[in-house]
Amino acid sequence: MQSSRKRQAAAWQQFNYSVLSAAIAAVLAMPAVSFAAEQEAGSAAELTRAVSIRQDEADIMAKRRLQAVTSQSTRIFYLMQQYSSQRYLQNRHLSASSTFPLRLFGRLAQNPWQAAPFMPVPERDLACYYGIPPYREPLEYDVNTTPVNIAADSVMGSLEQDIVYEGNVELTQGDKVLTADKTSYDGKSGVLTSSGNITYQNGQYTITSQKPIVSNLKSKVTSIEEAQVQLNGSVARAVTTGMDIDNENKSSTIEELSFSTCPASAEFWRITADDVDLVQGEAYGSATNATVWIKDVPVFYLPYVTFPISNERKSGLLYPEISFSSDNGFDYAQPIYWNIAPNYDDTFTPRYMSKRGIAFNNEFRYMPIEDSEGSITIDYIPYDNNWELSRDDHQRWMIDWKHESSFFNDDLTVDLDFARVRPGDYDFLSDIGSDGASITDDHLVQSLRTAYNRPSYDIGLEVRTYQSLIPYEASIIRPFSMLPQLTASYYNTYGAALVSVDGEITQFSSPDERGYDSFEASRIHLEPALSYQLYNSRGTSLTADGRLFLTHYEQDSLSDLPDYYRDELGFTKLDSSVDRALYLLEMRGKTTLERKVLDLRHTQTLEPEIAYRFIPYKDQNDIGLYDTTDRMTDYYSNFSFRHFTGNDRIADVNEVTFGFTSRLLDPHDRELLRMSISQTYSFVPTRVTLNPSDSRSDYPRSPLSMTVDANPLEGWTMHGGVSYTNETNSITAWNAMTEYVTDQGLKAQISYRFADEGNRTLENDPVDLDQLGLQLELPLTQNLKFIGAFYRDLEQENDIDKKLALRYEECCWAVTFMIEDYNKTDWEDLSRDKERRIGIQFEFKGLGAVNVSGSKDPASTDTALLDHFNPTNLNN
Repeated sequence: MQSSRKRQAAAWQQFNYSVLSAAIAAVLAMPAVSFAAEQEAGSAAELTRAVSIRQDEADIMAKRRLQAVTSQSTRIFYLMQQYSSQRYLQNRHLSASSTFPLRLFGRLAQNPWQAAPFMPVPERDLACYYGIPPYREPLEYDVNTTPVNIAADSVMGSLEQDIVYEGNVELTQGDKVLTADKTSYDGKSGVLTSSGNITYQNGQYTITSQKPIVSNLKSKVTSIEEAQVQLNGSVARAVTTGMDIDNENKSSTIEELSFSTCPASAEFWRITADDVDLVQGEAYGSATNATVWIKDVPVFYLPYVTFPISNERKSGLLYPEISFSSDNGFDYAQPIYWNIAPNYDDTFTPRYMSKRGIAFNNEFRYMPIEDSEGSITIDYIPYDNNWELSRDDHQRWMIDWKHESSFFNDDLTVDLDFARVRPGDYDFLSDIGSDGASITDDHLVQSLRTAYNRPSYDIGLEVRTYQSLIPYEASIIRPFSMLPQLTASYYNTYGAALVSVDGEITQFSSPDERGYDSFEASRIHLEPALSYQLYNSRGTSLTADGRLFLTHYEQDSLSDLPDYYRDELGFTKLDSSVDRALYLLEMRGKTTLERKVLDLRHTQTLEPEIAYRFIPYKDQNDIGLYDTTDRMTDYYSNFSFRHFTGNDRIADVNEVTFGFTSRLLDPHDRELLRMSISQTYSFVPTRVTLNPSDSRSDYPRSPLSMTVDANPLEGWTMHGGVSYTNETNSITAWNAMTEYVTDQGLKAQISYRFADEGNRTLENDPVDLDQLGLQLELPLTQNLKFIGAFYRDLEQENDIDKKLALRYEECCWAVTFMIEDYNKTDWEDLSRDKERRIGIQFEFKGLGAVNVSGSKDPASTDTALLDHFNPTNLNN
């Protein structure tokens, strides 16, 4: 509502100079009109001769154009007789790009110019903009010095008495245009009157009226009756019985205003006010007896209201959020906004949940200096009826502080991310929720990082800790804190050589957990590297790489770790001081071949790649795992020397990787298809494992990894990936996705993913990841759309998330009904509960929406646990 009134007020404010421009036009245009009449009455002979000369020139140019067109037509005829053209005509469904110019001009000929909205809108809403003038950026000029032009069929009078312009009167100054049937100026009283089919237009708005516009140039007051105002490029419009514009005091008074974003023929809602006062230069306007109407029923009334007419924000009530859920009951949240200063504001939100009680949320945003901003969000529940930490202790809270600063043209950055709940409150995110964290998060991070980045080196310092949202009783490996971590990198090129050095110093500390809260370790790692390009020409390259891994550890005794850490991972010892020195030798070659296919305008590439790597073996079972885990196998990981993430494990390798990529490019070099396949062959089996208890495989070949991304037809995208293990002749992991989207609002997606022992139960037992996803947005009629999303775990036989919604949408309003069932994890009981949320979203376009509590977007396929995601990765 605030933004709509701001745009409306800005439109009225721009009108202040309109009739004053007409007055200046009447005074300045008279001599110009007289001079033009004298010129037209000059020499008829000269005019006749000029016309004759122009006619001869036109005949000569016409002959030349005819010759050019005939030559071009002949060339096109012979071109279409060629064999390649005939092949295209037989298979034209394979490529639309080769006839793009012809189709473009044909479509332009079928669709004449018409008014367009300011911003792109969905195709279904285009009818709402029928007849609305297009938006144009305003011109900047001085109204006192910019010339004013006036044109009319006839003009009579003198400057001392009256001047009357009649017939198609048009006054222009800059981008402002006033048209009328008649405009008269009374020289004695200084009154300018325009009447008959009046239209005033600039780039931002258009005013029409059948009543006269009267402007007194002495008092500088303009009066308009029964005016209709249309914001250009927008569905917003207003009607008023009268308005007075005081150019002396730069103020406006509007009587009986009616504002809406609905078409006049289908007005579902409107806002009316008896009197509206606007003052140019002020931040706010005011209105009396403001009423919100739905059809002919008043639903909200304010005897007096103020609203912003500038970019300055205004304190007040924001739109509420309402829903009903099985866990919280009736849920109502009412945000209250406080505009403290231009660079500070605060939103306080009381929230009532019938099954829990009263909750409070406060978000404070700040921008103390340039390139520095942040927000502090606090959630507090004095007494939760459905939760207790101990007897008679039902208090819950969460704090989320985010900050970003940059200095010296972004060379120096400081970032803070601090999120924490009350210790022992493991279900806060699933029960109450937070804008700064996801309901699926099982750890909250507290991090302070500063970095200095230059073209050839980077330096970073970070302190990071975690708060686990999983009870201590669950036997899981929790992340170590970094107190702190200092990193530095250097990289530069010397001819064909790239030299880089990465280094870090990290102090690790065990999580604050019963049983091993005193364990600490430190790691110093240095990694210099040299990459030399031996050959690079015509799409073929050959590169030699060398790298050193120099690492030193200082570790506490293994007895400080809990039993399950030692037993499950198989650790038998952790040396207090460990030095590790390894090196990498790598040779990598790649070439790119291409050929023309289909209509001979598409390009297919074949990009074979080969790499050999060698890293010697070193026993690393006496080093703990502080930030290291396994990597998923895919095309890119096969070409990486890092078999693990992190530096606590460096795998021994003596292997060669083969792979190739093939792409299909359209005539504009946009990817329509990309297929990649790779596999690694080990001459000597890798002996280093992540955990000492992990078994080693002597099979020499890695899983065969293949990835496919495709955009075969307009609106269709496809993605697939598979890992096939030759040792067991089985597929260990695969995923697939197909999505279809149209401009008419249809969106359908089906996705599936599988990974052998890629998931875990609540008891931390490994199980297969076997999940199916369905998403659908289906227009049922022009105004009604069905939305659905469904995710199921086929292995554990439970529905992860289900969402159904119906949305009815008109030009100026929409309503969405939503129901969603999703898994809510209770970590204390190690169980999954079904949570149901029901809500209705009311949206008044141009004003705002009454949203559903806890739902990101009821009218989309985003769910409480999973957002819509398309993994297709094509360069187009």
